[in-house]
Amino acid sequence: MLDADIKSQLREAQTQTEIFTILSDIRSTDLSSSDYFFISRSLNKASSESCLNIAYFSNYTVAPLPSFIEVQSAFHKIGVRSYIGEYNQHYQEILNPSSSALSFSPDIAFLLLSLHELCPTILNSFTDLTDQHKLDQKEIILEHVLDWVNLTLERTTATVFISNFLQPTFPSFGIADSQQGYSENEFYVELNLALKKKFQANPRVYIVDIDKLASRYGKDQAINSKMFFMAKVLWHEKFLPTIAQEFIRYLISFLGQTKKCLVLDLDNTLWGGVIGEDGIEGLKIGNGDPISEAYLSFQYKIATLKNRGVILGICSKNNQADALEVFDTKVEMPLNIEDFSAIEINWNPKYINIKNIAKKLNIGTDSIVFIDDNPVECSLVSQALPEVTTVQLPADPALYADVLDKILVFEKFNILSDDLNKAKQYSQNEQRKEEKERIGDLNSYLHSLETQVKICLATDQDLPRVHQLFSKTNQFNLTTIRYSMSDIEAFHKHGHDSIIIVSVQDKFGDLGTVGLSLLKKREHQLLIDSFILSCRAMGRGIETALINYIKREYLLSQKSLKLMGAYIPTKKNIPTKDFFESQGFVLVSEGTNGEKYYEVLSEDASEVPCPWINVTD
Repeated sequence: MLDADIKSQLREAQTQTEIFTILSDIRSTDLSSSDYFFISRSLNKASSESCLNIAYFSNYTVAPLPSFIEVQSAFHKIGVRSYIGEYNQHYQEILNPSSSALSFSPDIAFLLLSLHELCPTILNSFTDLTDQHKLDQKEIILEHVLDWVNLTLERTTATVFISNFLQPTFPSFGIADSQQGYSENEFYVELNLALKKKFQANPRVYIVDIDKLASRYGKDQAINSKMFFMAKVLWHEKFLPTIAQEFIRYLISFLGQTKKCLVLDLDNTLWGGVIGEDGIEGLKIGNGDPISEAYLSFQYKIATLKNRGVILGICSKNNQADALEVFDTKVEMPLNIEDFSAIEINWNPKYINIKNIAKKLNIGTDSIVFIDDNPVECSLVSQALPEVTTVQLPADPALYADVLDKILVFEKFNILSDDLNKAKQYSQNEQRKEEKERIGDLNSYLHSLETQVKICLATDQDLPRVHQLFSKTNQFNLTTIRYSMSDIEAFHKHGHDSIIIVSVQDKFGDLGTVGLSLLKKREHQLLIDSFILSCRAMGRGIETALINYIKREYLLSQKSLKLMGAYIPTKKNIPTKDFFESQGFVLVSEGTNGEKYYEVLSEDASEVPCPWINVTD
């Protein structure tokens, strides 16, 4: 419950940023429904520099769910404004060009449908229907959703989220349902699976599995039958925080706020016991007893995160030789030392080691999640590095794996090939660093890499990776403009815009698609709207190879064409501040906040040599 002092602070808050700060000292799990409504009112009264516009369309009463999502978003420092469509008017609001829904310009359009209105025959008369009639009704439902989604994608720039359909707790045929030719359970499984498959290839449409979420919570507790009959309110108010928390997973992915790295302690975290006290043989990990199996389960869960593209690191106060011996000795462990891309095992303060890990991986500390069993260590890291998501493990190791499931910040809409190879790529980077130290001379080192660069226009299949680079890249990002998938698709289709991507491989391995440039051509001007390079590929001249390509393909062959670009400073893109000067551009103006605007004419342009790179189209 919110106390009087917190409520007073919320009333006086003028901006959403102030409210985010107030909420940082509160646990969302402690809030009552009235607290949610109070915070939601405060958020909607406060001003905000930027907000995510979410429009809700439903054939049942979706309120007060938006208030719960607004508040959960605020706990993650995400500003949200909500539009709630009229009851059962989801088609009309998209069809009407002057509707409030379209004027709202949603970033996300969330469709939540119930079969009570959409197809009551299925809900009320399933036992009367023939198998063919059931199949026909399934197709009608799917076509209704598909038509609405296509219309919404056409008339808005929104990304669409669709709630799937709730399977009844008790089938109409009772336990005999499994013996039916086309059972009710089969109908709903096929309906939701078909819904998934309809949109699986569309990068602007995602399914929110509300059926799974209600099952996890308990459908009897999630559904509010009394309020549905009274006011068409489907969900019990106590279930709404669970929906809102799940929705944050989607918002984090949508905004590109996914964390990149999981850093773990060792003793009583990856295994039970302390090396220095219990010895290697006394550590608990593997099969044979409940505690060992709990730690084994935890390691398997960590391995699944690694396979989703999460970088793993170790931060432990231990003797390094002893810790490494555990990995050599305990062969039953799912995780090998090679699975960890950065290792800090020493007696230094952990916040210093976490900084070192970030530096080694060339990522920000705000991209890290740190897990430890020790409350003192967790507190010290939280105080020193508040941007790190710090998670303290519970006392019972049987709950460790569940803790990972509840971390929201590793979510991604798509697991791309670049993600699957992440650990391997960082291992290859370590080999490159060793090569660099061995050779010493930078020029000789760059030649030794035998770098092959492919530069080409993005295809349809490249767009998810393009979106990922726009969303996640901070350091080598000249303007840090975050484009939605809708924007990217529009650029891709527009004849005057070009998305150029760059892929890299060398003698140590394939780095994948590591960079892009968005070009916008207007008459005699060509604007470098965005120029992005993954931190994994910095410092090798790849950025020079890309700008050379742009000069060669677009500038040098055309007289009187002007190539323009801008540097918009942020806290993280300082490494790019002199990029345009290094490529022969002329500074033409500066803004009051450090912005720099550049140009180069076709007759003045020339390529900057990078002979150690072999460029292919």
